[in-house]
Amino acid sequence: MAPNIRDIARMAGVSVATVSKVINNYPHISPKTKEKVMTVIKDAQFMPNSVARGLVKGRSMTLGMFLTTGLVHPFFVHILAGMEDSLKESGFDLLYLSQVNWNPDYSFVRHCMSRNVEGVVVFGFQRFDLNLDELVQSEIPAIFIDLDMLGKKAGYVTSDNVDGIRKSVRYLKEIGHTRIAFLTGGLESYVGKLRFEGYKQGLADLGLPYLSEYVYIGDFSRESGIEATQKFLSLDNRPTAIVCSSDMGAVGVIEAMKEAGLSVPGDMSVIGFDDIDIATHTVPSLTTIRQDTFGIGQNSIRLLLEIINNANCPPPTMIVPTELVVRDSCAPLA
Repeated sequence: MAPNIRDIARMAGVSVATVSKVINNYPHISPKTKEKVMTVIKDAQFMPNSVARGLVKGRSMTLGMFLTTGLVHPFFVHILAGMEDSLKESGFDLLYLSQVNWNPDYSFVRHCMSRNVEGVVVFGFQRFDLNLDELVQSEIPAIFIDLDMLGKKAGYVTSDNVDGIRKSVRYLKEIGHTRIAFLTGGLESYVGKLRFEGYKQGLADLGLPYLSEYVYIGDFSRESGIEATQKFLSLDNRPTAIVCSSDMGAVGVIEAMKEAGLSVPGDMSVIGFDDIDIATHTVPSLTTIRQDTFGIGQNSIRLLLEIINNANCPPPTMIVPTELVVRDSCAPLA
């Protein structure tokens, strides 16, 4: 039979209350007593019951996570790794709240309460998704990734999407390109709008004209990259470079150029956004804007814990810098 807390107290020669205080890291326990109790716990292979600890503390020590992208999405894998890194020393567990449904009666708040989470990280949703405002206006601490939602206990963390695209435009101009086209992400999305704004700002910064025929309103998919390339190649005055709102869009551009019998970067320079794993495996390898996805994950948990542990914490926001990663899909204009 597995030992219980009374067995540990008896073996250590202390009270049950003292064992409980050691387990829960209470102050004012002498180092000698703490060491003795921890040695007995280790030798007896005693596993404290987290549910019981939660009942004593009035806390669940559990965070929730809502997402729409799926756990295997290449972008989210690195965010999750960062979240796990921040959770290591926190004492919190992370629960994937997978049963989101889109009927009018669905409630994010009720879902959180039914799972007894102390706060949530939210990723992959849009501003007007069903009943999301209810969560933002509630007392449940929440951090949104890539969505600028603010509430009494809600904040967000995102990449510097505008500056990332501006970096792309500036780099292409530096290597001689002035006819620079743009493949948008979904303009209904927060990051899609910001990246489009970055493109327009980037052109303005350099005194380059904005031409509507050099813009393809698409989404973040490979298919949009293919469709955008077909449009741009049909123009009398073709662009010499394409900035994409995602790496998957850039993959589509490279595929469409090959299908047309043209080369990247010989006939078209291409820049992506994200730096997902596939960026190093395309032919040519993809110049792109790297998001610090690990850092986004780390900070989503760190900011969430700040809200949970500080009742007076103002809604936190964080803009994480991006980095231009130069590979082989861009070439100076001859």
